[in-house]
Amino acid sequence: MLATDATKLRQQETRRRGAESAMQDQNDERRGDGSDEVLKALDELETVLRENAESERLLAQRIAEVRLARENGREWKGILGDEDDPGTVQLVSAILRRQSEASGYLRRELVVALRAEGQSIPSIAHLFGVTHQRVSNLLRRVAQGNAAAVAANAKTDGVGAKTDGVGAKTDGAGV
Repeated sequence: MLATDATKLRQQETRRRGAESAMQDQNDERRGDGSDEVLKALDELETVLRENAESERLLAQRIAEVRLARENGREWKGILGDEDDPGTVQLVSAILRRQSEASGYLRRELVVALRAEGQSIPSIAHLFGVTHQRVSNLLRRVAQGNAAAVAANAKTDGVGAKTDGVGAKTDGAGV
């Protein structure tokens, strides 16, 4: 078999696996059998909200301490340098990062689910209060991420064993 024939076979197999995976994902989402990614994203957001509530209580205490130290004439470097970890700035960053990641995950999964249910891009944009271009870009990034995952999965048998891209396992020493 020529190298170009093997490459074509790999590409066909990758496309077939990607199509099967996409169809299975859509079927799972419509069945509502617990594989709904939006529900997972909601669970993640709920967890983040609880974590952030604890961090926000600590942050409120830190803000009061920082304010008092500054009012007593201390320099910012000394105030922030004397804090226990996580410091005030670290707490703010962690809270915002967690919130941003969880809300992004939820928005992404909602857009995909709404589109899978047949909603138009403009109607999704209206629900989210964004432009249709923003929704299109999000869907494009999701599709690119899925294609990369399918390609990566094509190089393994799904459980970590290396394959030659068409399902034959290799010894890991290269082809």
